[in-house]
Amino acid sequence: MTLNRFSLLLLSSLLLTITMLLVSIYYFFYLPGIKTEILDQQQQEYNLLYSALSLSKNSLTTLCYDYAVWDELVEYVGNPTDDFVQSNMPDNAFEAANIDAVFVIDTNNKLIWDYQDDSLKSSRSSLVHLFHQQNTEYFAILPTAAEIASQTVSSRSGYLVFDGALIYFSNTTILPSTGHGEIAGSLTMVRLVDKALINDISQFSLVKFSIEDAQTSTSTSTSTSTNKMQEFFSLKKIETIAPSHNWLIRNTFDDQVVQVTLHHKKVSLPQLDWVSAISILLSIVLIVSLSLMALSRLLIKPLIRFNKSINDSSDDNFISKMASNHFIDELENVSYSFNQLLLKFNAQQNYLETLTVQDSLTGITNRRGLEAFTKRIIARWHLENVGFSVMMIDVDNFKYFNDKQGHLKGDDALTAVATSLLEVMAQYDGLAARYGGEEFCIILADNHHQNILKVAEEIRESIEKLHISNNIDDRDWLTVSIGVVVVDDKLADVEKYNFSDVLQHADEQLYLAKQAGRNTAKVTKFGD
Repeated sequence: MTLNRFSLLLLSSLLLTITMLLVSIYYFFYLPGIKTEILDQQQQEYNLLYSALSLSKNSLTTLCYDYAVWDELVEYVGNPTDDFVQSNMPDNAFEAANIDAVFVIDTNNKLIWDYQDDSLKSSRSSLVHLFHQQNTEYFAILPTAAEIASQTVSSRSGYLVFDGALIYFSNTTILPSTGHGEIAGSLTMVRLVDKALINDISQFSLVKFSIEDAQTSTSTSTSTSTNKMQEFFSLKKIETIAPSHNWLIRNTFDDQVVQVTLHHKKVSLPQLDWVSAISILLSIVLIVSLSLMALSRLLIKPLIRFNKSINDSSDDNFISKMASNHFIDELENVSYSFNQLLLKFNAQQNYLETLTVQDSLTGITNRRGLEAFTKRIIARWHLENVGFSVMMIDVDNFKYFNDKQGHLKGDDALTAVATSLLEVMAQYDGLAARYGGEEFCIILADNHHQNILKVAEEIRESIEKLHISNNIDDRDWLTVSIGVVVVDDKLADVEKYNFSDVLQHADEQLYLAKQAGRNTAKVTKFGD
């Protein structure tokens, strides 16, 4: 055999081996890996949509809770007046919060008052009738007799299909702002998942989807296809790659159903181009010996680091930025685009999380955020005997202020009070939050009586110095009353107390401050 023939045979064998290797890699490793990646991406898009819908529903639950746990609403259910509705529950307030329907119902399931947007007014009777569909163990809007008898706040929320559309509902028992007492009824809020809300959710979650009416068709093929669809909230794993996936959301007590369609960004596997494959194969044979080191240095190693960074991010649930300084422009562009996408995602994620703990009117921490903060305070009190102080602050004669100057002026006044509280608390280790209505709550890490009294007086004076015109009780300006309770770090058997016990003491001091003529602060030691 001549050297030329041997070289030709060796080269042919090398080409054949490389070709078989490339084909094997393509079909047995590359394509399955790409398929897994696309499936993972489509699954992540589904998970993002699921989380975005849940967060949107949770914001409605928080708003319903803030309205329901309210002393004035308890009084209104017992003695309904038009003045209360006009002053405290105007239509434009619900329109601004994207609430499409509100229903106040007493403990006998009698409708006391309702508000409905134009999109739902034609269906008022059927929507009210929907509240009483308690015929399944998986569905209930109104509180049960046992929940009413518990005399504590309870909530129900979820999704319903109504007149071919998806709605969120949230129901909370109406009772005093302390969260305990005689339940007067329940408050139900409804939000229609319309095109505007779908667009907002799509922007926040970076996922494109649609919701359409999918009532059972008379066509056999359509009916069969619909029945095979999975429930959206089943969280079952996506198993096939498709341009879009469909799920159903249905009621448990009737045949109403909507179809959720998720439109994916990456929808198909890459196709093998044989001309390109042969060209690449020949190029590899010609330049492999000269370019291996350069290729490893300039392309393979950066890709390995890039992939390792992504894998490490998925392992610890923390996505870190990618290095953007690469010799190859495409790699640098991909790194830059990924980092920009990460910044946008983090901003949107922070925005969605902020909505759940920030009061929409005043911008300070809401009651939900306060509850999360108090859990840490109570844990330190129980485990480390670390004392603290709680202030309950109520704007004096705020109802008369609203009646005289209007709801919008009242909102401005509450916002000004909240801002003043934040300015004062910036000097101390504590948290200022809106508790509900015109009530605010402050938690301080300090438990020295004189220090806390000084802070309370500073708060009272700062509110009065806002010079918000009031002219009630021979006073020119809007004022606040403050009830303060100081929790001793040497208190015995602290584990038997919880935050509601401390809050009750603060409320009692607030009541004493009101009795003492308002615009004053009353301080006591917890347990006295």
